[in-house]
Amino acid sequence: MRPQVSVVIPAFNVERYLGAALDSALGQTVEDVEVVVVDDGSTDGTVAVARGYGDARVRVFENERNQGPAWSRNAAIAQARGEWIAVLDSDDWWRAERLERLLALAEERRADIVCDDLLLVPEGAHEPRSTLFTVHAGRLGRIDGPFEVSALKMVVDDYGILKPLFRREFLIANGIRYNPAFRAGEDFEMLLRCLLASGRMVVSHEALYFYRARSDSLVASPVSCLSRILEMTDALIRDVDAKTHGEIVTALEGYRRRKWDELGDASFREPLHAGRWGECLSLAVKNPAMLLRYAAVLGERFLPVGLVLAMPEWGMGAWR
Repeated sequence: MRPQVSVVIPAFNVERYLGAALDSALGQTVEDVEVVVVDDGSTDGTVAVARGYGDARVRVFENERNQGPAWSRNAAIAQARGEWIAVLDSDDWWRAERLERLLALAEERRADIVCDDLLLVPEGAHEPRSTLFTVHAGRLGRIDGPFEVSALKMVVDDYGILKPLFRREFLIANGIRYNPAFRAGEDFEMLLRCLLASGRMVVSHEALYFYRARSDSLVASPVSCLSRILEMTDALIRDVDAKTHGEIVTALEGYRRRKWDELGDASFREPLHAGRWGECLSLAVKNPAMLLRYAAVLGERFLPVGLVLAMPEWGMGAWR
């Protein structure tokens, strides 16, 4: 008999975390679930943890070699039998009522995709410090109820980090899967293609998903992650039909500019935090805005820089 929800979990070297993800998926108030774990070439005890659960609802598959999260999610979706496909990262976990709340919202709003706010958990902590919508309240505004996301809103507001439930029939009917070419930004790209295919996406204001920050995760290096997101964005700009979706392409170009600026900032912060001062100064000379933004930190290390920045006549005009 087909389960109501298939929880798909791509896993790579998460022996320490996978148990919490599995416990939260199996401990939902909606009991009619299966969990599909796809190990992506782990070299630790990840597979042993997954296979050791002894619960018939947990099915484990293994990639022959490391293929990335998008490939692994596709492999899990191919094996999934549920009416809904729920994405859960192997180092995250859910509140017990998450599926119940989101499925009810999906049926109420006749949604093909449903998501919720994220509870942000710093590395080493067990409780969240904030939520995604709270952190970005200045940009997103106050969110106090469920809302629908269009393709344009997806690009402008950037909800690519959310973890969706997909109606399985919608994915099958439209032949939509994750693009395995991307190892960052694949969630954004997948959601946008669903919306361009007339999928209806509704987001709950409730925070029911615990999102763990890890220093060794794929997104832990902002420079590498943002570089890959730019590659994904360039591919979307090439592929989206500008005649049919002109405003989406324009929005994607704006999204690309924002990510390019974030990359420039990350390229400066990375050596700054590592204490590579010569590299910082070299980057600052090429990009004076960075010099002004991080003047206090650099001034503590290099007094002449601090003195220059303290003199109005040596402000930005001197660098143009």
